[in-house]
Amino acid sequence: MLHYSCDLCQRPIDPQLGIRHVVKISVFPAVETHDDEFTSCCEGACEDHLDDMQDLLERLEEQDLAAFLDDGTRSLRFDLCDACRQRFLRNPLGTKPNKSLTFSDN
Repeated sequence: MLHYSCDLCQRPIDPQLGIRHVVKISVFPAVETHDDEFTSCCEGACEDHLDDMQDLLERLEEQDLAAFLDDGTRSLRFDLCDACRQRFLRNPLGTKPNKSLTFSDN
């Protein structure tokens, strides 16, 4: 039998007594494409790209393969109990709330 625990509060989650919530987060680089770049890329598709491949191979030889292939993409998965799910939804990034100052009418 599988045993689950909340990844935030570390309490065990009993599937018969409570609901286990799964949070999935994907982090990846945003790539902006513009129509003019696409057009120029398509126009140059028939060109010989041997120089570009040579440059790529030279950079690959200079760098570590793992570092070269790492594009910063990550997929994260967390199990949360119901109380931590509610807390997570109120503040998903875990930022500290701005403290509002109150002043007297002096």
